[in-house]
Amino acid sequence: MERWSDDRFTEAERRELIDMLQSASTEQEIIPVLEDMWEKIQDEGLFSEAQQQTMIKNILDRYPGREFPVDKETGKGMHVGYRNSFIRKWRWAVASSVALIIGVGIYYLYQKKHAETPTGVVQSITNRQQGKSSVLLTLSDGSQVLLDTVKNGRITLQGGTIAKVTNGTLEYERTGSEVQYNTISTPKGKQFQLRLSDGTSVWLNAESSIKYPVVFTGKERLISVTGEVYMEVAQNPSIPFRVEVSGGTSVEVLGTNFNVNAYDNEQSVRTTLLAGAIRVAMKGAAHKLLKPGQQALTTTRNKPVQVLDDVNAVSVVAWKNGVFDFEDVPLEEAMRQLARWYDIEVVYQQTIPKVQLGGTIKRSLPFTDVLYFLSNVGLHYKLEGNRTLIILP
Repeated sequence: MERWSDDRFTEAERRELIDMLQSASTEQEIIPVLEDMWEKIQDEGLFSEAQQQTMIKNILDRYPGREFPVDKETGKGMHVGYRNSFIRKWRWAVASSVALIIGVGIYYLYQKKHAETPTGVVQSITNRQQGKSSVLLTLSDGSQVLLDTVKNGRITLQGGTIAKVTNGTLEYERTGSEVQYNTISTPKGKQFQLRLSDGTSVWLNAESSIKYPVVFTGKERLISVTGEVYMEVAQNPSIPFRVEVSGGTSVEVLGTNFNVNAYDNEQSVRTTLLAGAIRVAMKGAAHKLLKPGQQALTTTRNKPVQVLDDVNAVSVVAWKNGVFDFEDVPLEEAMRQLARWYDIEVVYQQTIPKVQLGGTIKRSLPFTDVLYFLSNVGLHYKLEGNRTLIILP
C-alpha cells in the first residue's frame, strides 16, 4: 500500500494489489491498513465534513439493504466522528471503496446513484503513453530541437546562443547580440519548464506554446502564449512585462505570479492571479486590475472583462504540480483536461451526464487507472480504437 500511494509500484504489483483488495481471503490483513489511511484522510482535512458524509453514504449506497446510520434524537445522518464503530462494523464495504478512492488519487463523486454494470472492461485496455510527440524548440530560422532528447546538458543554438537543460528546465546561459525569437511548444500529454533571460520562470501545460525573445531589449518584455501557462515574473519596474494571448487578450505585470488558460476549446480565456498585481485587457474594452485570488474572464473583442472573486488559485495551478484538481469542475471541462493529457478524443453519445466531480488525481497515473475510476463512479463508456472515449447515457 505504501508503494502504491507513493507511485513506486509496477504494473504487475498494481494488478496484484487490486486482486488482493477484492479477495475475501486477505481481508483481515488489508482492512487495518485501509482504516489507518481513512483516518489519515480525516486527520489531514482533505475533505470537509459534508464531503465525508457524502462519501460514506455513497459507499453504503453500493450495497443494497444496508441502512445509513441515523441519529435517533435528530433523525439526521450521524456525524462522521461518531460513526467509527459503525464504519468498522461495515468495514468490508468501506475497504473496497476506500481502496478505490486512495488508488486513483483520493477521489470522491457527488452523486446519489451508482451504475450497476459500467460499460468497458479496464483490464483489457492497453495503457496509452502520454504524448507520442516531443517538446519542440523552434528557432528564428525555422530549425527545431527535440527538447525531450536533451537530458541534462548544454546545447548550442542559432547565433552563438548557448542554453542548458537541467531536470527538464531550459535556461539560457549566453545569448548573442542579435534579437532572436524562439518558440517552445508542448504536445498532448507533456509539460515543460523554461527560465527566460530576465529570470522569469514559465511552466507550459500540455498542448501549449510560448514565443519569446532570447534576450529582452527595449522598453518592455513582450511574449505571446497559447494553451495554458503559469508564470513567476521577475520584478523589473522599469521594464514592464506583457503577455499577448490568442484572441486579443493581453496581460501586463510588473512582478507577479499568475496563470493563463487560453485553450481554443474553452469558452473564455481565464487569467488567475496568485500574487502581485496585473492588468488584464481585451481589445475594444476597458482593462481590469486584478488582486490575488481574482480571475479575469475574456471572450471576444469589445466585450467587457469579467472579474471573479475568491477563486481557488491553488486548484487552478495544480496542473504544474502534476495533479488534476477537479474540485467543482464540470464533467465536460474535466474531460477536456483528460483529453489533452492522455491524447484522446471524448465523444458524448447523447447529452452530457449531470455529475459533479471533486478531489484530486495524479497526472502520472496510467489511463487504465482513470478508466477504472470512471467505471466505478457510475459513468458508462466505451473505448473505440484505444483513442476515442465515448460517454454513454
